[in-house]
Amino acid sequence: MADPQSISQAINSRQTVDPEVSRAKFERELGNFKQVETHYRERGIILLRASFPDILLAFTAARMRPLMTVFAVKINFTNYDLEAPSVQFIDPLTEAPVKLNQLGSFMPRKAPGTGTAGQTQAAPNISYLIQAHQPHQIPFVCLPGVREYHHHPYHSNDPWFSHRRMGEGTLGFLIDQLHQYGTHPINGYCPQSFNVQQPAPGVVQVQSQGLIFTIDIASVPL
Repeated sequence: MADPQSISQAINSRQTVDPEVSRAKFERELGNFKQVETHYRERGIILLRASFPDILLAFTAARMRPLMTVFAVKINFTNYDLEAPSVQFIDPLTEAPVKLNQLGSFMPRKAPGTGTAGQTQAAPNISYLIQAHQPHQIPFVCLPGVREYHHHPYHSNDPWFSHRRMGEGTLGFLIDQLHQYGTHPINGYCPQSFNVQQPAPGVVQVQSQGLIFTIDIASVPL
């Protein structure tokens, strides 16, 4: 099994564009972020570190107390904007890549069907923007404007250059998508599993393991 460092290198690009060009565009994106950083923080988005070519962010469930980190990302601007930025999910403490089963959100997306009379169904279909690289189960966001999306063979007919001048792939766009689909719909949590024991009369011990975030279906965007 490959170590996290080799996996990280496998899904990163090598800088071929003049580094100063990419750095200038990186600084522009970071500057735009810092102008509204207070607004992002109010939405539960926290800047962890920024140093070319990486910006690291933590996304929390802002409507919940106590506050919990749902996921963290490293947005990589190598070769920007000849290539789209990479969005890698990481451990917010070690910065190591995480696997699919370690994510707090699979980023649900509402895809309403229609009834026989053309009416929207009361219960919409839900798809997920999170997919995974095989065989290491490294998650990525399946969305135009994300490097992993455009490098995937299934999306060879949707090149980055079709989106490059449309605003997709900017830092603000990526943050908005991660928040809109990843953390905004979360309205609670429950234990993944728990064990109840009664070691003595009148004494009950409850042990829980893991958390599952619950979502408000009405808040899941299209």
